[in-house]
Amino acid sequence: MDRLFHPCSVLVIGVSSRPENLGKNIASNLIEFGFEGEIHLFGRQPGYFLGHRIHTDFSSLPDDIDLAVILTPAATVLDAVKACFRQGITRIVIESGGFRELSAAGAELEKELVSFARANGIKFVGPNGISIINRHNGLCLPFMRLSAAEIKKGGLSLVSQSGGMALTYLGLGSSNNIGVAKFISMGNKSCLDESDYLAYLKDDPQTDIIGLYLEDIQDGRRLLSRVAATNKPVILHKSNTSAQSSEIASSHTAALANDDQVVDAACQQYGIFRAKTFRQFINQVKSFSLPLMKGDNLVVISRSGGHAVVAADVADEYGFNLVPFSREFTDFITSHFRAQVIKPGNPLDLGDLFDIDFYITILDQVLQRPDVDGVLFNHVFQPDLEGEASLRLALTIDELSQRYHKPVALCIFTGAQAVNRLKRQISFPLFTEPAEGIEALAVSRDYARRQEKAMPEDLPVRGNYDRQVVTAIIEESETLQEGVLYLDQVLDIFRAYDMPLLPYRLFFSASSLAEIAEPLTFPLVAKVVAGSLSHKSDAGGVRLGIENQSQLQQAYDELMGRFGLLADFRGILLQTQEKSLIEMIVGGRRDESFGPVVMLGMGGIYAEIFQDVALRLPPLDEVLINDMIEILKGAPILKGARGQSGIHRPTLYRVLYSLADLLADFPVIKQIDVNPLFLSESAGFVVDGRIMLGK
Repeated sequence: MDRLFHPCSVLVIGVSSRPENLGKNIASNLIEFGFEGEIHLFGRQPGYFLGHRIHTDFSSLPDDIDLAVILTPAATVLDAVKACFRQGITRIVIESGGFRELSAAGAELEKELVSFARANGIKFVGPNGISIINRHNGLCLPFMRLSAAEIKKGGLSLVSQSGGMALTYLGLGSSNNIGVAKFISMGNKSCLDESDYLAYLKDDPQTDIIGLYLEDIQDGRRLLSRVAATNKPVILHKSNTSAQSSEIASSHTAALANDDQVVDAACQQYGIFRAKTFRQFINQVKSFSLPLMKGDNLVVISRSGGHAVVAADVADEYGFNLVPFSREFTDFITSHFRAQVIKPGNPLDLGDLFDIDFYITILDQVLQRPDVDGVLFNHVFQPDLEGEASLRLALTIDELSQRYHKPVALCIFTGAQAVNRLKRQISFPLFTEPAEGIEALAVSRDYARRQEKAMPEDLPVRGNYDRQVVTAIIEESETLQEGVLYLDQVLDIFRAYDMPLLPYRLFFSASSLAEIAEPLTFPLVAKVVAGSLSHKSDAGGVRLGIENQSQLQQAYDELMGRFGLLADFRGILLQTQEKSLIEMIVGGRRDESFGPVVMLGMGGIYAEIFQDVALRLPPLDEVLINDMIEILKGAPILKGARGQSGIHRPTLYRVLYSLADLLADFPVIKQIDVNPLFLSESAGFVVDGRIMLGK
């Protein structure tokens, strides 16, 4: 990978003297950005461009070229790659379009290209992308002209599935004083994908922040393993968020855990900051351009009282603590006020203090305090009268922030021209309003907290499982319609995987009802077992509160009469009924990209209505499960509210561990519902469930 971004020589294939030729732009960019290595050009017609010869024969090229860039029609690309290989070039950037994104014929061309590259150890970027930039050595390969003055050197590396989005972020970064280290437009990413680039960027000394724009994630687990291995902040802008899976809608898990929710859960679990908008992405990059905020204690300094009030409201929204000032400190500030009409506090209103240079003294003393973790500084100024003093203030704010290793989010309020002039004179990002600055500080604080949390390693199997029972049931059921197991089979699997169950038994005829004995005891629940009966309660296939033999016979007869003639009728399942304090739903499914995903939510008939669920990716530990509980709106109930007892967490841990292990052990299982799971303060029981098999 290093040869892609640090070549000593570059060959641009597809250059001509024609005015409309785009290959010339690649050569122009290399020269404009000051590429430190040799530049070689290749085309169909001989000539010169900017003093560089356009070769027409590979034999006239030197033998030690590190990197080739191809911008020729799709049908010619494979031949160009083969010619590069004969020349000893195995690192290539393919900018040409017309492959699988265009047609079936293009897809076949791409397949041949990938096959040849794999067989010969060739690594390439693209095809169908804008290509790559290394801002620190002048490597700039996009086929449109770019300005070195507008793309600053810095620590942000962008990996984008869309060239247009990558260029948009370059522009936004430039206008917000954000410098770039690496730029990658992956295109079809048919050879190298986001995981490959992330593996490289995590060790790249010029990269401090990694930004991803993705429209699909084909191997989520591989990507997460790369994220877990880096100590650099990762920001993801994931689009194309509509549910794409073909899950069966009758499954609670499918309804409650769609594709985008899985992406959200993966980001939360692995410390990826997800951006939903351009502004949010840039604001998160700004937050990581400052020292980390390592706590909740915030000081707001503002030249305007109104801006201070707005900032205080937002600080409270994000859970910051506005630390109080000492009497000695406030007296010191008051002594410099002109009219003595403002009482200093936190937020600190400096509206009565017109010595901008003295603001620096105040900030210095604030940052020295061990109980201050960060500062929001609102500065309003008149450009003509206070421009130079405000520039000194901004430069010193940056110096003090770095000296004390504490973030200072500087919000500037003045004319647009003055703001742009100030941006050109400083090297760090500014904020446009208090909410933006405090949001950035919150992102920084949350990242610092996540750094303290270790991801669980692959954990050993926890239960004493009977895999042979599960294997036999699955083999017996492989021909079932839609792969939906019968309820008794589901409960047998749950029991084989160490889940706590209420006693149950399947009855096939009324004559056997007299045989009811321990462990079954009244009161009982009667449930119809039929593959076509997805939601038994909705169809009237459940009878609750059966107290004696007479009521049991009546319920049994009613259910047999109504459902006994179904083609897939299997019997009546009787189950001991227990009162319980709290009803929950636990589930799991196999995501095409991220693999097994486990779900926890408040149960009952409102599970899908309120969408109160939390998702996590195995392996699980108690910390992750407790995080799932905290996410739920019903968390106070689960922990015990208003004198009520909370849930028995060991039972919940046991069920979630078993479910995760079941998904891991049997890839044929596509979805699992454990619904409901009844929990009291001292115990818990799985009452019902659903398992769906898939290919």
